[in-house]
Amino acid sequence: MHPILGIDFGTTNTSAAWFDAHGKLKVAPVTDKSAVLPSVAWFPSADTAKCLVGQAARTQLIDDQKHTVFGAKRFLGRRFNSEYVARHRDRFAFDLVEGADGYTSVLIYGQIISLVEVAGVVVRDIVARAARAAGHPFTHCVMTVPAHASVRQREAVRKAAASAGLTVAAMVNEPTAAALFYANLRSPRQTVLIFDLGGGTFDATVMRVENRVVKVLATGGDAFLGGGNFDELIAETFAQRLESEHGISVRHNRTVMQRLGLAAEFAKIQLSRAEVLDVRVPVVAQKESGGFIDLQHRLTRQEMESIVAPLVERCVGSCDDVLQRAGLTPTDIDELVLVGGQTRMPYIRSRLSHFPRHSSEKDLNPELGVAVGAAILGRNLRRTKSSGLNDVVAMPMSVMLVGGRTLEIIPANTPVPCTKSIALEGLPPWSAPVPLVLFESLDQTAVDREIIGTVHISEEWRTRKDVVPSLELSVGPDFALTAKLVAPGGMQTQLQIVDQRR
Repeated sequence: MHPILGIDFGTTNTSAAWFDAHGKLKVAPVTDKSAVLPSVAWFPSADTAKCLVGQAARTQLIDDQKHTVFGAKRFLGRRFNSEYVARHRDRFAFDLVEGADGYTSVLIYGQIISLVEVAGVVVRDIVARAARAAGHPFTHCVMTVPAHASVRQREAVRKAAASAGLTVAAMVNEPTAAALFYANLRSPRQTVLIFDLGGGTFDATVMRVENRVVKVLATGGDAFLGGGNFDELIAETFAQRLESEHGISVRHNRTVMQRLGLAAEFAKIQLSRAEVLDVRVPVVAQKESGGFIDLQHRLTRQEMESIVAPLVERCVGSCDDVLQRAGLTPTDIDELVLVGGQTRMPYIRSRLSHFPRHSSEKDLNPELGVAVGAAILGRNLRRTKSSGLNDVVAMPMSVMLVGGRTLEIIPANTPVPCTKSIALEGLPPWSAPVPLVLFESLDQTAVDREIIGTVHISEEWRTRKDVVPSLELSVGPDFALTAKLVAPGGMQTQLQIVDQRR
């Protein structure tokens, strides 16, 4: 069997790594100087086989925004009518639409293309690069996902890998993968906090590393916070400047806002090294007299830091919450492991100075650490069939009963694999099957909770005298979810989790 490829499919960039037959770590080359592939796909037509991926596609973000898809991971596995999609879809110049299955898709030249297909072409490209470098094909992979990825998002990532011809040997949370990389570098026993701020999500995870075995103590974060949000805030500042100087609003123009977002991203990166930058975006609007308006703004690092400070404080607050759940303080953390390109911002590192030690970019590359951790997991699975980690459920799994009452079944930070159950009392005596909705959410009242699916309780289970059935949920080591009904005396039946359009 060929090596198992570790793939970090990111919101902004994608990378892959593996260990060759001699045990040497390899990364998939993208250019002579880079091993990260921009997670961007440009469609010159509706034929997905002809699309361009990576930097070649990224260059089309200015000239053909309608058919250049980026940040697809943010919407992958999310229902189109969810609160999250409604809140964010208008920020992109390409058209997000509802697919036949109810999930978010993209409209390309009048044809609806699922985001699983879009993700698949990006994964296929990085796999092809890895195969050329390795001199052999890859058939199995370890895929990484955000710690807060829902069941349906994980399923969508698995489908994207399958569309690239890969069997997913394991799926691992991104901060856990980073901890595996860390465990491969450091002393036998450490308590670490993984601070994973990528393009679309933020995960904060406390882990204990001992003899290269990783045990997750607590995990948290923000599923709606990433580097893209930093860009949006800076772009909004640019839009405000245009309005104050020229009395014109460009917020309704998705193409212009996307251009401002790209300028914001460039400025953010440059101001990680410089103290001041002159930003210019030509022809963002037209005057009533017929002339054109350019954005011109001198942005300082200090101004940028004041703009993004609320987002950084959200990250710090999430870290505090996770530490509290683990019963620890910053002084108990041996090392803060910084993962994700956004952590290169000096302001973030300075704001986290109350942690005694930070990982260095030299030891732990922020962009490649997660892919290397996935490769280490793949190597472990090939050698011993053991993952070398103990992960946890990031979001509580609950059930909504008839009438809207909700009950938590599996609490957050429950170690996996796990099985939990609750008694189903007071079910209505209908002749038809009673539907119960399973969902994931940190807040049971949240409008943007992630619906897993529906299970149906037959009349047979609701009319047995003196028998109260229990709904049992099981989460496997690969986070696969199963449901069954159980009752005293050994009675049980497997339930199908129906992914209905909602």
